[in-house]
Amino acid sequence: MARFLLVLLAITFILSISSYFCVATDTPATSFIQKTCNETTYTTRCLNTLLPNADRINGNTKKATRLAIMATVTEVQSTSNDIQHYADLLPRRWTHEVESLENCHTDIADSVVGLYTALEETNHLGGGSKDDKESRRLNMENSVKSVVNAIDDCANHLQKSKGGLIVVRRVEEILQPLNELATNAVNLVHHMEF
Repeated sequence: MARFLLVLLAITFILSISSYFCVATDTPATSFIQKTCNETTYTTRCLNTLLPNADRINGNTKKATRLAIMATVTEVQSTSNDIQHYADLLPRRWTHEVESLENCHTDIADSVVGLYTALEETNHLGGGSKDDKESRRLNMENSVKSVVNAIDDCANHLQKSKGGLIVVRRVEEILQPLNELATNAVNLVHHMEF
């Protein structure tokens, strides 16, 4: 009985300490990130991407958006390499799947151009009329959506090539983190203050 009470006391102590640290780390910067990420499609992915940089973002939607786009750039490069590596592992007799994956690799890699265009646009957001700002926002959204479009094209081409279920599922697994980051980046651009 004494052992049980000691364990219970230890657990209570640990929980009280951990809740203290959770409350203590809830700064205005982290609150801003949590509020911002609640406006995205993949909230957990957003939090994992932006919370480590909360102090750097410091309540600035432009900085949050730029960091989300830069994380997407990194993931484009990683995903493109993963798809090419997966294509290299498939037997060459699976011609249609391999060809679809190589096209997918190229489309995903090329989509990074849209991300760089969106990043460049964030440097020119000030000034202009409301219509000018809205036009810039739409241009940025479309530039980031090029990644989502490349992902959709990749999945469609693979299915049209009659890729096996195992191949299709593996490619979907490879594409999922990129899709989440790109979708969140589009959401952040949409809600960014000009």
